[in-house]
Amino acid sequence: MFIWKGNGHWAALLVALIVVGAGKTFGAVGTSIGLGVSGALMFMLKDAFGEDASAFYFPVKYWPYMLLPLAALTFFSR
Repeated sequence: MFIWKGNGHWAALLVALIVVGAGKTFGAVGTSIGLGVSGALMFMLKDAFGEDASAFYFPVKYWPYMLLPLAALTFFSR
């Protein structure tokens, strides 16, 4: 079930496009690159999506703090 508020669905689409595009371009390490880039981008754009933006019940302003450790985890787990 997809639940979002504000522009959270656009933020989720942006993250998904970056991760999938980097994964297809750079291969196995591309997923961690895409997660890192999308985490940095979400950190810079967290105010652009609005204060109440969320997807999957997680506010967009907390996504960088979840995406960057996930990028490190996927990089070192290959």
